[in-house]
Amino acid sequence: MRNVLLVVMLVGLFICLSWTVELVLGISEGAEIDTKKLFKTHCSPCHGEDGKGTDLGKGLDTPDFTNAEWQKTKPDTRFVEQILNGSEKMFPFKDKLNMEEVQALVAYVRQFAQK
Repeated sequence: MRNVLLVVMLVGLFICLSWTVELVLGISEGAEIDTKKLFKTHCSPCHGEDGKGTDLGKGLDTPDFTNAEWQKTKPDTRFVEQILNGSEKMFPFKDKLNMEEVQALVAYVRQFAQK
């Protein structure tokens, strides 16, 4: 009986602690990534919300993500590398985005060519 009570108390403590961590950090296991918000925050100033590029982006030779022919020439790994490491004209995001977010952004960019 004592062991059962101890197990119940430990499980209760674990649940309370996990809820506290989730509330304090604002995270939950399996939380969905708001890719549209990520793109708008980190990418749209140059690439535009529509993926066609802003005036600033066009001045930096950003590609038109709606161009399906251009997209066909770029493997996903190239997008991942570009997002993480940047280039002469693009900031790297390896310190701002995790791999899950980067992969979600690649999928988001891919959908521009399907519209």
